[in-house]
Amino acid sequence: MTSAFNIHKTIAFLLNSIIVGLIIYFVFKTNSDKSPIIFMVFYPALTILNLLIAIILGLFKMTQAKFYKQIVIGQLILFVPLI
Repeated sequence: MTSAFNIHKTIAFLLNSIIVGLIIYFVFKTNSDKSPIIFMVFYPALTILNLLIAIILGLFKMTQAKFYKQIVIGQLILFVPLI
């Protein structure tokens, strides 16, 4: 059980980190004046998706909801400096 929990946690953190990295890379790579709009749409969308996952897992009283809440809190804290 603990091993599966840690694997799920690691995959969730890595996947979210990769997606955020790709969003930031795409914004810098395109170097357009409309690139920040892409960031301002996709980053909150990812945060909302993680929040929905946390709510759904919380409704089913699953322990995995805890680290999705941590991901959402981390993304909200990092949102302001990334802007």
